[in-house]
Amino acid sequence: MHLHIRYILLPATRSIILLPVWGCLLILTLIMTQQATAQNPSRKHLGDKHQDYYDSLTKMNYDRVFPLLGTKVYKRGFDIPWPIGIMFNTFYANQGINISDIRVGIQGADTTLGPVDLSQVVQFGDVKAKGLTLNMRADLYVLPFLNVYAMLSYLPKASTDVTLVKPVQLSTNATQQGWAYGFGIMGAGGVGPVWIQADYNVNWADMQLLDNKVFTQIVGIRVGHVFPLQGSPEKNISLWVGMMGLFINNDTKGQIKLADVFPDISQDKINEIKNSYDQWYNGLRPVQQKVVDKIVEKLQDKIDGHPIDDVSINYEMNKAVKSRWAGLVGAQYQFNKRWQLRTECNLISQDRFSLMLSINYRFLGFKKNINHTNRSPD
Repeated sequence: MHLHIRYILLPATRSIILLPVWGCLLILTLIMTQQATAQNPSRKHLGDKHQDYYDSLTKMNYDRVFPLLGTKVYKRGFDIPWPIGIMFNTFYANQGINISDIRVGIQGADTTLGPVDLSQVVQFGDVKAKGLTLNMRADLYVLPFLNVYAMLSYLPKASTDVTLVKPVQLSTNATQQGWAYGFGIMGAGGVGPVWIQADYNVNWADMQLLDNKVFTQIVGIRVGHVFPLQGSPEKNISLWVGMMGLFINNDTKGQIKLADVFPDISQDKINEIKNSYDQWYNGLRPVQQKVVDKIVEKLQDKIDGHPIDDVSINYEMNKAVKSRWAGLVGAQYQFNKRWQLRTECNLISQDRFSLMLSINYRFLGFKKNINHTNRSPD
């Protein structure tokens, strides 16, 4: 399973701050409004330095192309993030998976059988997908309240722990690597002293053991607040809570070596499979029986020391996350308008846990083809 990177726009107290946050995941833009201006309390309690900084925004001639309407926002005394950003993050996730509609086949140098439906024979217990993702994302504020982005991800390790309940009890693990790419859109607005953000992104992952791409959609809403800090108007801490929804394509097709599926199979387990035939084998169609017989035969070859490196299992199945929605908490520290460090944890769910850590670098970008007496802040 692939988990993907998400992004947050925080309309803070007189500021709007971009937070890229993960997977995967990371989400349908429900709010595209300039109501961030609702959050404009006085900063006099922070000192003259802060008040002078925000007062100076109204006098600045913003000379950059993006975001559109940026000049109007600054004229109203609001600080906005610099329009172009590059983010690097790492993301770990552990997600429960439901598997159904199982079709299995076997392929070797001498034969190819199936896939055939074995849903009535094979029954899974706990299935956990774990993944580590390294992500790079580039984003652009098209408008002060609307951001678009593209991302590229590398999955150095994605593993699935599978517990088989029937026809025998055993556990196995499949590990693979992959690449993913995607894009998204987000928007935000202010309601009283808090900000509300919505985000939508899509990703396609090419995984080592899968024949088809994993298509993932991530949808989320976050609510939070930004706390300004003494010393510099550009420094602040942001805290938020929210909900994230994860939706993946159900159909999965792939191939894995038989020796990797059952690396530690024993003679006792093979005997257990054969002894359970009376419970299910006679109810199978002849083509299903041939697939089962060939798999058991090749497993016996493995025990007997015969090479089975050329034997693979072909599989097709439907998969879905156990909990599509989960709660989350997050935080960001903004050093200045160029650098932000943030984290987010997806933990308010029985079947999902994720942790993200990212660093974001922002810059002003292209200038307008006009001359102004006052320049934008560098």
